[in-house]
Amino acid sequence: MQITFLGHAGFVVETSGAIVVMDPWLSPRGAFDSAWMQLPRNHHLAPLVREKLATPGKERFLYISHEHKDHFDPEFLATVQQRDFTVLVPRFHRSELQDVFAKYGCTRVIACEDGREVPIQGGYIKLFVSEQGTNRDSAVLVRGDNQCFLNLNDCKLHDRLARIVAEEGPIDVFSAQFSGAIWHPTCYEYAAETYASISMKKRDSKFEVVARALEVVQPRAYIAAAGPACFLDPALFHLNFEKVNIFPNATQLFTFLKQRLPEAATRYLEPMPGDVLDVRSLEYAAMAPERVTPENLEQYLHTYAAMQEHVFRERRRNLLRAEVDEIHERLRVELQRKLDLLDLHDRVGMPLYVQLTELPDRLLRVDFKGRRVDVVPEIREAVRYTMKASAADIVRVLDRKLNWEDFLLSFRLRLSRNPDVYEPVLHGFLGVEIADMREFCDGIRATEAHRERTVVEAGGKKFSIQRFCPHQGADLSEGWVEEGRFLVCPRHRWQFDLADGGRCRMNNSTVCAEPVQERQEKTATPTPGGLHPRA
Repeated sequence: MQITFLGHAGFVVETSGAIVVMDPWLSPRGAFDSAWMQLPRNHHLAPLVREKLATPGKERFLYISHEHKDHFDPEFLATVQQRDFTVLVPRFHRSELQDVFAKYGCTRVIACEDGREVPIQGGYIKLFVSEQGTNRDSAVLVRGDNQCFLNLNDCKLHDRLARIVAEEGPIDVFSAQFSGAIWHPTCYEYAAETYASISMKKRDSKFEVVARALEVVQPRAYIAAAGPACFLDPALFHLNFEKVNIFPNATQLFTFLKQRLPEAATRYLEPMPGDVLDVRSLEYAAMAPERVTPENLEQYLHTYAAMQEHVFRERRRNLLRAEVDEIHERLRVELQRKLDLLDLHDRVGMPLYVQLTELPDRLLRVDFKGRRVDVVPEIREAVRYTMKASAADIVRVLDRKLNWEDFLLSFRLRLSRNPDVYEPVLHGFLGVEIADMREFCDGIRATEAHRERTVVEAGGKKFSIQRFCPHQGADLSEGWVEEGRFLVCPRHRWQFDLADGGRCRMNNSTVCAEPVQERQEKTATPTPGGLHPRA
């Protein structure tokens, strides 16, 4: 087996009988309205990927893990002319990927449910699908030539890894996301020290999840992929040079892992786009001449930004006042349509203020309990959530050139909240499409319907808790305990204070923790994995 790294979360896996191209993100316009660019740049690999997908004599597969545009790149895929290959996509409730590829003209499309195996010569490809409401992702495993590659990309399957390894056997090469990919705290108006503190906590938490995954999987090698993008828009360029943020590099990760897992036999690899890894020997069969290091990164980014300057020059647009007024009204209608479908609206205890930067005295006030969107001249409440963005950026959502989540990931907005507490329904209201709003609400109810309980131990005491996380249903029996009292969700690292009834300080959700007497423990539901304190 050979693995060619394509950059970001992209790979070409070749066995004696098959070629699997995974998440090729190669468009020179990047993703999320060009806010994210590939780091290192990899656009030159597009001809190679087209060639691999046309290789005669082997089964060929294109695998797309999920809908995020740094994994699903329609612009590049449109350049592939020879399409006599099979497309593998996860079978989500939302059929967007299936619908796109049904029209693509490939040999066949296989929509895989969780655990589906697709046979190849001498092995198989297997998809693991994760879907909680509108959060959709998948991971892929390729076994062939007596070797195995497990690629989690962004998929948060950490509460299932022990079972996957038990079922699949030894994993030679493993890859999983190690960098942030969210707009918090990047887009929030925090003081510098608060921003740094939140970022450091998120970064270390992400690193800890990778370390625990490596303890479970015990691969021969770990590839640092699905790492940070870079931000070449002049308005975002400063993000590349922040001393602390949620976009660490592989060098920082490896330093953490070597301290956290000093006895681990796993090799840590940071390939460049175009590097080819021989899985049997774990040596590079070919290496790209361009190498990006911490020492040359700053100059590399300045050169890269100059090369891509035309992308941002082309997207600039000056709007007339009449156009801004029209966009403002279209946005009001869009928010009202969302609100009309949000049947969990009564759970949101604060208003949302949305401001176009061109119209600072005409704010849109979303009243969740009253189910109204009104135009007001100023913010009236201390307890509120706010979003600011330009009309030129918002109109791209209203024109359906990108969806709401893509817009949030573009980082071209500013947010604030008081109190600084995560509100899942309001958060979903911002990021979910109108067509998905009912499914979003149903997903929250489905997660809340899980009432199974289990027993965990922390600080020498035992507690009965709800087994599944109230956020997105992760199995908390696969979590861990920090500081002798905080139960950490393995999927999104929420902390539940067992000494405070299992309450999460981020958002006041709870796992309803209760001290366990010996008699209760004997009748509690056993857990498949059990919790372990943080090393």
